[in-house]
Amino acid sequence: MRLSLRRAATAALVSMLVMLMPGLAAGQSAQPQRPNGPARLELSDLSPRVVTVAGAPVLRVNGQVVNVGDRPITTLGVRLQRDEPVSSAEDAARALQGLVEAPHTTRFQPLPGDLAAGQRRPFQLEVPLRGAAATSLQINEPGVYPVLVILDGTLEAGGIARLASVPLLLPVLGIPPATPGGPLGPVLRRPTRPAPLTVLWPLAAVPDRLPTGPSEPLLVHSDRAGTDPLAADVAPGGRLDGLLGALEQVVPQGSPLGAAVCVAVDPLLLETLDGMSHGYQVSGPGGISEGTGARDARSWLDRLRAAVQGRCVLPLPYADADLVALSRAGLTDLEALATSTGARLVSDLLGVQPLTGVSWPDGEMLDERTLADLTALQTHAVLLDPRGVAAAPPASSDVISLVGSSSGTANPGAATPGGHAAAPVGLLVDPLLTGVLEGDASPLSVQDGLGALVYRAARGQPVLLVPPRRWQAPATEATALLSTARQLLEAGFVTAGELPALATTRPAGTGVAVRYPPQDGAEEIPPQVTTEIQRDRDVLRDLQVAIVVDPAANLRPATLLDPLRLGLLRGVSTAWRGAPNRAMLVTTQESSRLDELLRSVRIVQPPGSYTLAASDSPLLITVSNELPVGMQVVLSLSETAGLRAGGVGLQLVPAHSTRQLVIPAKVSRAGQFSIDARLSTPGGTPLGEPITLQLRSTAFGRVTVALTAGAGAALVLLVARAIVRRVRRTRAAGSAGGAPVARSAGGAPVAGSTGDQSSGPREP
Repeated sequence: MRLSLRRAATAALVSMLVMLMPGLAAGQSAQPQRPNGPARLELSDLSPRVVTVAGAPVLRVNGQVVNVGDRPITTLGVRLQRDEPVSSAEDAARALQGLVEAPHTTRFQPLPGDLAAGQRRPFQLEVPLRGAAATSLQINEPGVYPVLVILDGTLEAGGIARLASVPLLLPVLGIPPATPGGPLGPVLRRPTRPAPLTVLWPLAAVPDRLPTGPSEPLLVHSDRAGTDPLAADVAPGGRLDGLLGALEQVVPQGSPLGAAVCVAVDPLLLETLDGMSHGYQVSGPGGISEGTGARDARSWLDRLRAAVQGRCVLPLPYADADLVALSRAGLTDLEALATSTGARLVSDLLGVQPLTGVSWPDGEMLDERTLADLTALQTHAVLLDPRGVAAAPPASSDVISLVGSSSGTANPGAATPGGHAAAPVGLLVDPLLTGVLEGDASPLSVQDGLGALVYRAARGQPVLLVPPRRWQAPATEATALLSTARQLLEAGFVTAGELPALATTRPAGTGVAVRYPPQDGAEEIPPQVTTEIQRDRDVLRDLQVAIVVDPAANLRPATLLDPLRLGLLRGVSTAWRGAPNRAMLVTTQESSRLDELLRSVRIVQPPGSYTLAASDSPLLITVSNELPVGMQVVLSLSETAGLRAGGVGLQLVPAHSTRQLVIPAKVSRAGQFSIDARLSTPGGTPLGEPITLQLRSTAFGRVTVALTAGAGAALVLLVARAIVRRVRRTRAAGSAGGAPVARSAGGAPVAGSTGDQSSGPREP
């Protein structure tokens, strides 16, 4: 039943996956393309991205206008507006939402011609930073300015109206000369005490590796026929190629920014690319095909090894497993497996000593139970969103004390009287920066992040810059973010804050508890998935006990079972948060692989029925083991009238072999029998499928023999009695008349016999 349900679930979920996959990896769009009418503004370039005294005195915006309605648009024009520089985080948040007054406006620049429905038209807008009110932005002081790019136009008979707008943050470090050779304007004042800047640079991907056997080629998933998504990511121009390229270009070995950057790596990504480099296959809607990215995978890994030498590398849990979901399901052993495997793979595949004891939960949020589990796993620092703690942390601090539910102490790093480790410290990420970087692959997707970074640096506040895990930013945007960070470091606005040092900081003050928002819980991996994973985990535990190492094969049980355990973690990847159907599909695929392993040890169906020639003839049942390890099995037979089977106890079936089990049996009657046979591990996990044996007995049992002997004895008695009675009648007849009289067959006297000597009648 379990196997058939899984096969049905797999078929149903595969069909769902085809419909769901196109939107899974896109992530939330924070690209500031927010149309508020029948038209859309798509910005493709902004120059300069950060205004400096050495830059151009003109702001240039390139893009295109798209008519997304069903009516033509006439009298098109674009212009810029700006508000006063932001002076608080609330101002910055309102600016990012487009909620600005923007009192400083420039003249419209008309666009020639009308725009029919569905058409698009490019534009370029150039506006001086300084000058007259109607012709410039009038930016005379440094700061971070909210800017609006506005599109106006006329719809049919209506008047001119605003059709679309795009809000941007424009950081201004210094005012360039209004004319070539003119005097320089003021520059942004540096803080008295530069604050540390720490950057976590994520290299992760959706876990699209599919389950395979030990000797099978690596298999990756593709939702569209003829595509190889991971190969495209690491190929020149791909997403992962761009993120690594930005690191190589802006933060080479020896760069002063290098100490501030820690690379966060998904261990499953490294393992998958390493497997791809040796050849692999792609499974898509059109079937299985040979992968084409082996060379690019090998090249990308080699580049990464060179880039991270001597640097901080933070391993994510294997498959970027959702530790909160695992903790809520009580799967603490899988939490430990995910973290330990992540550190081991990073060390093995990159040749570096990874940073351990630091955890980066998804969304920078976790609950008290997960915090207690991480404490038990020797975690001493956790990256947290300030909104994920119960009390508001001080604005000037980036490290806070946490109160763990397991220890109840606010002294991080010390042991409690009860022997428990203290709760980790909380490393507070910058929520403003984190929010604006959750964008797609559109141009200018990090522009608001540049403005937020400059705003934080100018205020002298510590910054822990953490882009999203599977960041979709193109190479140009990733490069722009790192370049701005380096620019601020070189200008003295920030100092390099090393994550390992930050994680060992001992904060002062009272500890605070973590707070897990309900909306985060709603996006968690659902209990249906973790319940299935728990069942599979228990089966793997049982198999671990039942497996015996075969000296000929010399294969450790862990070599066979660990890939299945790690496969369970793919079903709880944070990539599936908010995508429960995909999480269930991946889990079902892994469960099906486990079912295949269980079917590899089975009872061999006999070609026909068994014939038992004697009452104590044994049953001969053959068990096949196709696994590369020996397996201890238990055979159980159902009860049936007329047959009693004995037990054979625990049996060992060697690797890649069959074994015939001899089961003692006693039959008490002749005829046909049906008996069910089941195979299991000593712990009760079913192996193979149960089969029904047909038996035919030609032997006599004790009752049958007794009845036959009784009937034979009665027959002998009856025959003896008939003989005795005949003898008695014969003797009686002889005593009455002398010599015996010969009689015919019918009993009449025969004439002329010796019994009658007279020739005539005898007188009475």
